[in-house]
Amino acid sequence: MSHIVYIAGPMSGVPLFNFPAFDRAEEILRDQGHSVVNPARIDREHGFDPIGLPSNHDWSVIPHEAGPLKIIVDRDLDALVAECTAIYMLNGWENSKGARAEKAVAEWMGYEVMYETPPEATPAKDILLEAYEITTGDRQNSYGPPDQDFRRTADMWTGLFRDMLKDGVAFKPFHIAQAMILLKMSRQLHQRKSDNWIDCVGYARCGWLCDQAETK
Repeated sequence: MSHIVYIAGPMSGVPLFNFPAFDRAEEILRDQGHSVVNPARIDREHGFDPIGLPSNHDWSVIPHEAGPLKIIVDRDLDALVAECTAIYMLNGWENSKGARAEKAVAEWMGYEVMYETPPEATPAKDILLEAYEITTGDRQNSYGPPDQDFRRTADMWTGLFRDMLKDGVAFKPFHIAQAMILLKMSRQLHQRKSDNWIDCVGYARCGWLCDQAETK
């Protein structure tokens, strides 16, 4: 049975806002006989294509030429509700706030839910992959790149512990990553949970990004 399929998946925090993955999915679905609503194509039709952005663009930040987030959300949800009969979930959709919301709307509407990789075929994620995803997706979008987020925290810690610091020493962003890793290890000693190891890997990656930003 053919459908009008809406493609949903992670965009924020992914290079080129994941447009290539959306375009590949559109080709696959059309080859299967479906009509397709591709949010990446909608963005291009409204004048935004990330291919023109500099390679060092922060992919967690929506550029002004893409338009206000409210307009983007309204436009995409209108297309999903008014035009479609099914939704296709790209890999990584679980880590995208927007894709999860679109899936909930589609299920509410009674649409068929299709997956790039069916849930039953998805093995347990390696902690390296999960840590990478949580440090590049919605969480980064919420708090900003690690070198900026941890810099704010380092400045606050320097002010809080000023009386204990000597010779004008100040906390650096990577110190925050180190401290958070120790905190997670303390929690692991109290209760063994995979989340603690995932967070350790995530904080290690953030610390490395802070080092990279400092040496540029």
